[in-house]
Amino acid sequence: MIGYDVETLDEKSGEETRKFLKVASQLHRDLGVPATFFICGKTLEDNLGHFQAIKERYSDILDFQQHTYSHVLLKTVCQERDGKVEVFKGGTLEQIKEEVARTNELLGKYLEVNCIGLTGPYGYYRGLADRPDILEILYSLGICFTRTYARNANDWQPVEFEIQLFWYEPQGFPDILEFPIQGWQDCILRNRIGWSNTSGYLKEIKKGLDYISKKGLVWGYVQHDWSSIREDPEMRTTRNFMEYALKKDVKFYFYQAYYEKCKARKFQK
Repeated sequence: MIGYDVETLDEKSGEETRKFLKVASQLHRDLGVPATFFICGKTLEDNLGHFQAIKERYSDILDFQQHTYSHVLLKTVCQERDGKVEVFKGGTLEQIKEEVARTNELLGKYLEVNCIGLTGPYGYYRGLADRPDILEILYSLGICFTRTYARNANDWQPVEFEIQLFWYEPQGFPDILEFPIQGWQDCILRNRIGWSNTSGYLKEIKKGLDYISKKGLVWGYVQHDWSSIREDPEMRTTRNFMEYALKKDVKFYFYQAYYEKCKARKFQK
C-alpha cells in the first residue's frame, strides 16, 4: 500500500502540494497503481479546488483519508538517535478529538468522502497499542484503520518489515486495524543520504521490495507531498520503484480496500 501524507500547512508553500497533486495523480493513472492520500484538514482547506478536481478525475485510482487537521501528534515521541534525545509532545485528548472530527467533516463536505482511516503525524513505536484512550476517541469518530506504527523502540527508524498488520483487539477495539509503516519514512531516509541522491534512495527502496516479495509480506510505504517532488519534480524515482515492483508482480491496494479485505477474512473464520 502506497500512502502519501499530504501535509503542507504553510499557505505560501501550497504550490508544493498543488504540484504534487498534479504529478502524483497522473503518475498513478499512467501505471494503474492505486494510492491513498492521507490529507491534513488545513491543507485541504487551503487547496480546495485542486483537491476537488483531483477527486473528480482520479477517484478510480486514488483513495482519500486523513492526517489530522494541523498535524498534531497523537502521542509524544521521545526520539533517540546519534547520541541525542529529542522530545516532540503529543496533543491532548481534546485536541485529538477536535483535529480528527474537523478533518472528517471537511472531507465529507468538500470531497464527499466517508473517512475511516487515519495516519498519525510522525508515527509512534507500537502505534496506539498503549493508548486505548486515543483508540476510543478515534473509534467514536468512525476511524476503522490507523497507520501509526512508524518508529522502532528508540522512536526512530527503520521499522522491521516483520512488524505486520494487527487488530487492536486486546485494547477493546477489534474492528480497528493497524497498518505499520515499515522501513524508513521517505523524508528521513532522503535527509540522511542526501536529497539529490535519488539513485541511492531508489536502491534502498528496491531492497525493501525484494525483501517483501521474497517473504510474502505487506509493506505500508510512505511518502509526503513536499518530499516527493523535492529534487525530483516529476517524481521519476517514484515511477521507477513502482515499475520495478510491477515487474516483480507486487500487488498494490488502496488502504481502505485492503482493510475491507482483512475484515472480510476475519469474520469468515
